[in-house]
Amino acid sequence: MNFGFRFKQTKPIKFPKIENQLLIKIEEYRKKISDFRWQDCYKGDVEACLQLEKLLTEYILLLDQAIEQQVKIDISFSWNDSYEPNKFTQSNQWHYEYSCSLYNLGLLYYHLGQNMATVKDAINKSRNSQWCFQRLSEIIAFVNSRTIHQHSDLSFVHIHMHNCYAEAFGYKKLYDHFQTNKNPDDHLIALGLLQESSKMYEQTIRCLTQTKQGSKKPIPPIIYNQLMEKFSNDHTITVVITNMELAKMMANTAKEVPKEQRMGKAITYLSKAEQSISDLFKKFKQKNEFLLLQQQQILILKKEYLYLNENAFKHPIAKEYELLQLPVKQDLIKARPPELFQNRQENKQQEYQVETKNLILQINANKTFAQQKLLDLQNNFNSIYSQYNIQFMVDSYQNAETLKLTPSIQQKVDFIKTKGGWKGCQQQIQKIHQLQQDQGKKLINIKNQLDLQSMQKVAPNQGYQLLSQQIDNFRRIVEDIQKKLLEASLINRTTEDQINGIKEQLLFIEQNNNQLIACKMQNSLQESQNFYRKNLNTLKKLSITVETIFNKMDLIKIQLANLEKYIDDLGLDQSNHQTIDSNILLQALKMIQIKITEYDAIFNSINLKDLEQIASQLEDKQPFLIIANQGEQEFENSLKMIQEVFYNLEYAQQFYDSISQQVTQLGNIITELTNNSD
Repeated sequence: MNFGFRFKQTKPIKFPKIENQLLIKIEEYRKKISDFRWQDCYKGDVEACLQLEKLLTEYILLLDQAIEQQVKIDISFSWNDSYEPNKFTQSNQWHYEYSCSLYNLGLLYYHLGQNMATVKDAINKSRNSQWCFQRLSEIIAFVNSRTIHQHSDLSFVHIHMHNCYAEAFGYKKLYDHFQTNKNPDDHLIALGLLQESSKMYEQTIRCLTQTKQGSKKPIPPIIYNQLMEKFSNDHTITVVITNMELAKMMANTAKEVPKEQRMGKAITYLSKAEQSISDLFKKFKQKNEFLLLQQQQILILKKEYLYLNENAFKHPIAKEYELLQLPVKQDLIKARPPELFQNRQENKQQEYQVETKNLILQINANKTFAQQKLLDLQNNFNSIYSQYNIQFMVDSYQNAETLKLTPSIQQKVDFIKTKGGWKGCQQQIQKIHQLQQDQGKKLINIKNQLDLQSMQKVAPNQGYQLLSQQIDNFRRIVEDIQKKLLEASLINRTTEDQINGIKEQLLFIEQNNNQLIACKMQNSLQESQNFYRKNLNTLKKLSITVETIFNKMDLIKIQLANLEKYIDDLGLDQSNHQTIDSNILLQALKMIQIKITEYDAIFNSINLKDLEQIASQLEDKQPFLIIANQGEQEFENSLKMIQEVFYNLEYAQQFYDSISQQVTQLGNIITELTNNSD
């Protein structure tokens, strides 16, 4: 018996005197499990294994209830590391007791699979074993990490190792089932399953290697080496059997149908099998008896196949022969819960369906609440902002003393300067005129070329009729393009007239800096500066308050985005919500409530009444707004009109570029057809 498949052992526990019936049952079952004859399972006693299976499954179901009900009890569970029997660890967590018991159940199913009489039963136990280790990888996350680090057999990679080994064992058993059939197709399916088993053995070996490299508590070296030899033996056996069977299949076919170089393939498979055995024997001192027999058989077959290959086919052995692709049957081995767990899961799903839906509604209600709260805050803030014209006040305060332009006007002025003002406008117009003239000339040339083609007299055959139709089509295309150019020309004239109307404004922006532009914009600068001096402190408070509120609102949006992502990641927008465990939803709801508390704290720190009070304290506000706004809105409107002009010119440029492409393509097509007709 290999040390890698030893059960975890526990120490007997005396429960305190209690009236809780669940805890009484747990104590009763735990005592039965502690007193059980575990050695009988090691010896392969199927009846003992089945008895222990019943005890463990019923005990774990009781632990499930204790975890769900969050039962509190002053007691510590004590378990050892299966690789170090004398080292015990204690913990008062129910999840710890659950994990150790589930680990034993997973190993028990492995021992059952090894000793079941029928292949079907062995495969079922292998699937049960996979389920146990997959479930263990979920439940282990709830155990204190310090406790887990004291068990090398409870690390995630070690659990995955057992899971891969159980899957490899299941595929190997399926091979045993299929390979007994005489059908050649079934034989190939069997070898494909054996190949899948080989892949899973490889994965098992990789996991074992990772336990040595990354685990905080590695497996003892002696046991590690024993496990490595066990897994390597299993892997090599599957590889050797696969290649031996394929070699025999190729050789048998080659004897009957000497049309392909199948004997060469047979020898190639034998060489691969021989190499796998040699590599294993180099690595480990103890020889596997089965592989020793296979090695001798390989030598005999190679001599026979070499003789047939040399004398019958006269072909050299080719290492690059294309080997047979085996069918892939990866979906035949899937984890399946034991029957008791399956039944309880179905009942539990029905019981928790209503509870799950309520939790989902509650979680999504938090999301809706947070979104609505932000929307209400923005609406109230915007109302105060608009009522007291705060944006203009803040912009004016920040720009008045240095004569800076307000942001909206600054943006438009920068845009016009980037385009080059009046000079840039004229250059763009000239470029458009040139494009317009060029396309007009090209269209005239195309039209003349079409007229010349139509005047050529050729015998009325099919080719001539087709060319005539083409000429008519091309003429219609030319006429359409000319109409578009004429319409664009009229639009451009309107744009040019509009440009002449804003010439002075364009020249002013082009030739002056932002300070002079600001002076022109503010007709009553002296009066507005007097207003600022009178309200300097209040405006300063207003500016700081607004900036603070904006920063907090940005923070609120970040918090809301995080909350929405957290809820969306739970997958609550999917239709099959019943698959989400209610315990997970409860944990999620607690986390969401913490996030909502942080969210509300930011809201509570924002006082819109203070903002409104500060804005209402400004003296002579209404007269100032009338004076300071004189000419500014009109100035900004004129800038908008200039922007539209440049946008129109850009559109015209794009239009003529598009026409240019059409004309060039049309000319190329006509030239090509003309050359072909010649």
